[in-house]
Amino acid sequence: MQRILCAALAASVLLASAEGAHAQGFLKRLADRAAEKVEQNAEKLAGDIINGSAKPRQDESSNDEAPVPVETSQEPASVQPVPEAPAPKARYIDSLKTPPHVEAKKAEYNKFGEVSCNVCEGGIELDGRPTFPFDEFSGRYNERAKRAGSWPIGHIHRWQGRASKGTLTLMSEERVDGFQCRRLEYRLERGGSSVSRPGLICLGLANSSSDVENWHEIY
Repeated sequence: MQRILCAALAASVLLASAEGAHAQGFLKRLADRAAEKVEQNAEKLAGDIINGSAKPRQDESSNDEAPVPVETSQEPASVQPVPEAPAPKARYIDSLKTPPHVEAKKAEYNKFGEVSCNVCEGGIELDGRPTFPFDEFSGRYNERAKRAGSWPIGHIHRWQGRASKGTLTLMSEERVDGFQCRRLEYRLERGGSSVSRPGLICLGLANSSSDVENWHEIY
C-alpha cells in the first residue's frame, strides 16, 4: 500500500512538472511572437521614413501661409497745370467802323441839308448839323455824344436850320460788339420832303492813349 502511494505521489510530481514545463513553453512562444511583431513594425517604419512615404506630423497651424498683400494703391495721375487764360486785351472805340450802307445814308442826309449861304464858310450851310443851346457840354470834345449819353431813351431834340427842321431822337440802348451803345435817328424835313439816317454813340476808351471812358460818336 505504501508502495502504491509512493508511486502515485511520484506520478503526481511528474505530471505537475510536465504541466509546468508546457505552460512555460506556451508563454515563451507568446513572448517570441510579440517581439517578432515589434521588430517587424520597427523595420517597416524605418523603411517608410527612408522612402519618404512617412512624414512627421506637423502642426496644422504651420500650414497657414500669410496672405500675400494685393497692391491696390495706384500712383496719382499727374495733374497738368491749367494754363492761365490770357488777360483780355483792352478794346477801344476806334475799333468800331461805320458800315458802307450807313456811309451812303449819311451822304444822302448831308446833301439834303446843304443850303446856300453868302455869309457862311464855303457858301454852304449844313442844316443837318444839330444845334444846341449853351449848356455844360458846350465846347467840350465830342459834346454831341456826351449830350445824347445823358438823355433818357425816347428823348427828342429839335432844332431849326436855315431851310430845314431837324430832330435827333434817342431810339434805344444795346450792346454792340461788346460795347454799351445807343442808337439814334437824325431826321430833316423841308418843303414836304424828308430824309433820315441812323446814328450810333458808344461808351468806352477812345484809343490806347485814353484812360477814361466816355461816350463817343461812331456815326
